Amino acid sequence: MDFHQLRVFLETAKEKSFSRAAENIFLSQPTVSAHIKNLEKEVGTPLFDRSSRELELTEAGDILYRYAGELLNLKEEALSSIQQETQVIKGHLEIAASSVPGAYLLPGLFLAFRQSYPEVSFSVLMRDTRQVIKCIKDYTYNLGFIGETPKDEDIEALYLMQDQLILITPPEANLCPGDREGRGEEGAGLPEVELSRCRELPFILREPGSATRLAFERAFKKSFGREEALHVVAFMESQEAVIQGVKKGLGSTVISRYAADSALKAGAVRGYRLKDVPMERSFYLILRRKRALPPLAQVFLDFTRDYFQEAGETAE
Repeated sequence: MDFHQLRVFLETAKEKSFSRAAENIFLSQPTVSAHIKNLEKEVGTPLFDRSSRELELTEAGDILYRYAGELLNLKEEALSSIQQETQVIKGHLEIAASSVPGAYLLPGLFLAFRQSYPEVSFSVLMRDTRQVIKCIKDYTYNLGFIGETPKDEDIEALYLMQDQLILITPPEANLCPGDREGRGEEGAGLPEVELSRCRELPFILREPGSATRLAFERAFKKSFGREEALHVVAFMESQEAVIQGVKKGLGSTVISRYAADSALKAGAVRGYRLKDVPMERSFYLILRRKRALPPLAQVFLDFTRDYFQEAGETAE
């Protein structure tokens, strides 16, 4: 029994699917199946009941699941103790991130980190906020980046910076005739519109676990009540797909200012602030509370804290 097999087992148990587990940990489905079969051969009994549509843990599988997370954590603690003695800051770091921080914060952060630690490489699992939190809680990943305050008591969150959510529409849907561009150029703010204008527009929304969608829906329901419904024409999981949908005239959406910046400046969409509606949200780095991080992950966490603290001081 090796630690890699245990990690594959935990991910398969969490997803109840060989294919979804394979996607999450960047392996092929046959490889995942082979790892599980070898593990079952070693323990001498099936770990999954394969008779139903979704995989279910057997009694033996349930026992192993309770210990596997602790075993992996002990491994991390052992590596941490060893590597701290030798000060090894190299290797590969796996991170989970929701779409906006993953696409717009991490590339610059990675570049800055590699300037200090050039022997480090990265891979990023892009999921919605709920799934990222689940990956951290289940010990699948050490560190995650999300755009909403986590409410799980097992999750510790480090505040990074604030984001602004804005309404974007196709360029021909000018909600403020006095505003000629609606691009929000440097030094100029976006025009304001009432939240009620959203009820007039066809809307494109992200998937249910998206922090952007959750923040907007909370503001909308607070103003108009749960019975009030948006005219939703499409749901899309990709941030870029949503922006492309707005560009093509499919509908409007509420989105991160960071994500919309290029399209705004190019004049491909129009942007608006929603009047009297608090549409700010924050980005966080998250980890499992009381978990001992490997040296590389700990150095990256410390570097990230300093990086965004300096960025905030520069902005002020």
